[in-house]
Amino acid sequence: MLLMLSVICRAQDNHYSQFYANKIYLNPAFSGTDVCPRVILGFRDQWPGMTGEYVSYSASYDQSLNGIGIGLLFNGDDAGRGILKTNNVSVIISPKVRLFQDITLSFAVEAGLVQKKLDHSTLLYPNQIGPNGPLVSSVSQEIQNDISILRSDLSTGLLVYSQSVYAGYSMHHIMEPNISLINGPNATLYRRHTAHIGANFYLLEKDPKKRRKGLGPKISPQIIFQQQGPARELNLGMYYSKNKFTSGVYYRNEDAIVALFGVHSRKFTFGFSYDITLGKLANNTMGAIELSTSYRFNCRQKKRNPVRADCPSF
Repeated sequence: MLLMLSVICRAQDNHYSQFYANKIYLNPAFSGTDVCPRVILGFRDQWPGMTGEYVSYSASYDQSLNGIGIGLLFNGDDAGRGILKTNNVSVIISPKVRLFQDITLSFAVEAGLVQKKLDHSTLLYPNQIGPNGPLVSSVSQEIQNDISILRSDLSTGLLVYSQSVYAGYSMHHIMEPNISLINGPNATLYRRHTAHIGANFYLLEKDPKKRRKGLGPKISPQIIFQQQGPARELNLGMYYSKNKFTSGVYYRNEDAIVALFGVHSRKFTFGFSYDITLGKLANNTMGAIELSTSYRFNCRQKKRNPVRADCPSF
């Protein structure tokens, strides 16, 4: 029962290691920074070696419309093999302001809903366990029906970017909604603060036209800091891209090393990453597997093209 209560009271966002495959989840101000419409799908299985791992999935759509980024975002999280489900859906408006010829300021407001649901049929109580395992006969359960709550949510983000540098800050769950499913202590969904910066350094390619098209080799160092309530993490990463291939690595403060690989064309991308768990849980969790894919639609280019944020796709 204590384990069940700890799962019910869990109030923290799901985690992705492919930060830039989940751009508008990282920072809603990324909405519309690719200019043309795009759809991104993501899946993550965290700690499959342990009973009750966390499975996360996401879907997003964003584009630039008359200089304003718009976005739709869905995130789902299944904890304890479906015992506890959390769904987030939101809409994003992100105006863009051209500060200089190649530098753009993006501001975003994100409004949505958070749903949390408990599937009571999957719960197992101490009085339902016999010497040889779960009892077949019916035993009275303390929770007789599914429990579900729905809360409003509000987030914001700020991003400054050019084709070579991008930096931003976002704050999610500004109102810190209470998403508790039981009577008792609140399960506050803490504000999630994110600060990030990245850059592109082109290697062995002097032709500016090829650099703009991303044909030459480049490295992209990254620093991403996140804090949500008492939990905080610092991610230090590096990407290497050449032609249609990208590889990268992240180190997450004494928690994991992330290795990723991606393939991209003008329209499609596909990314794979694996979290190598460090510390005491290294031999038990089997890390985390994450997949992502995206599709970029064609769009008409205006005479004065907006600046595109040239950040990694994974």
